[in-house]
Amino acid sequence: MNDYLRATLRAARTDSGGTEHTLADEFARLRDYLELMAVRMGVRLSFSLHLPDALAQHPVAPLLLQPLVENAIYHGLEPKLQGGSITVHASQTGGTITLEVVDTGMGFDTTTLAHPATPGRGYGLSHVRERLSTLYGTAGTINFIAEYASGTRASITFPFKK
Repeated sequence: MNDYLRATLRAARTDSGGTEHTLADEFARLRDYLELMAVRMGVRLSFSLHLPDALAQHPVAPLLLQPLVENAIYHGLEPKLQGGSITVHASQTGGTITLEVVDTGMGFDTTTLAHPATPGRGYGLSHVRERLSTLYGTAGTINFIAEYASGTRASITFPFKK
C-alpha cells in the first residue's frame, strides 16, 4: 500500500509538470491498485495486465487508466455476487495507441447508458477526458462498449508519439 501511495503522489509531480509519465509506470500503478483491491475482494477479483514491451516507454498522462479500473470495480464487479475479472491491455495500430479496460461485471443498459451510475459522466472520467483533450486535442478519445454476456469495455485511443 505504501508503494502505491508513494508512486501515486510521485506521478502527480513528474518532471514534466505532472502531464506525462510512461505506460510502464501507469501499468505499475494499476498493478499496485489491483493487488490492494484483490486483498479486499479476495477470490471475487482476478485481473491481468498486458503491456507490450514496444509500448512500455511511451508517454501517457498519469493516472489515465486508474478511474476506468476503479469504475470497473465499483460499478461492475462489486455489485456482482461472484465478482469477476478485469483485463487491461495496450496495443498499437498504425499511428494510434489503444488502452482498454475490460471487466466481466454488471455491464450497463445500452439504451439508457445506466450503469447504475451513468458511465462516462463521473468525476474521475471527466478528468480522463480533460487529460486526453489537453495532451491530444480531438485525437484523444474514450468510448464505452457493453460486452456481450456482461461487463463493459472502456477504450481510450490517442496518437502514437515516435
